[in-house]
Amino acid sequence: MSEMTDIPDDDSVLAAEYVLGLLSEPEEDAFAGRLFLEPDLRRACDLWAEHFATLADAAEAVRPPASLWPAIRARAYGPHVPFWKRLNLGTAVIGTALAAGLAFAALRFGWLEPVPLPLTAELSSETAGQVARIALDPESGAIEAELVGLFPDAGRARELWLIQGGNPPVSLGLLDAGTVVRLDLPADLRASLEGAVLAISDEPAGGSPTGQPTGAVLATGAVTAL
Repeated sequence: MSEMTDIPDDDSVLAAEYVLGLLSEPEEDAFAGRLFLEPDLRRACDLWAEHFATLADAAEAVRPPASLWPAIRARAYGPHVPFWKRLNLGTAVIGTALAAGLAFAALRFGWLEPVPLPLTAELSSETAGQVARIALDPESGAIEAELVGLFPDAGRARELWLIQGGNPPVSLGLLDAGTVVRLDLPADLRASLEGAVLAISDEPAGGSPTGQPTGAVLATGAVTAL
């Protein structure tokens, strides 16, 4: 790693373990908090990621079995149950008109299981635990964010930031207490989302006046695939 930035050896090892996902949850949260403030550390993570990618290039590609994704889905969400069974209609044959009406009602009232966005992040604080849940779609740029802790005081706001590699933080918008907020990610930020860092800062009402965080960093978390 001749291109490694001039950081202590211990931090270099932590960066490698962070990239490989070997840190414990408290260690990962603490390290992600440092990434928000230390560009050299973010650069070290980028270099380790590039290094490990070259090792992966030498490995022979193996096609996963067709049963893998259904098994993952079943483990994450449980067995699939058709929506008409959820309505206690059993297995009786449903006429075409009734089926169409139920399908419309399922979409209208949210009976169908929503399709989860492919990337997610759980932002945590050392003192308050989980603070926010975020889901992102790199193709459409859709973001769903829910602030579940450390709600702002009167006259203050909670602002969500994205850090990609050594780039400065970019504001994604403000979060509302206990409400799922839908935000749009600009097209030029949608690449390389996995492994990026999200953070929440305390800001004046209306958000940061400078375009960069001005208040305390309350929580951080890495973006990972669902």
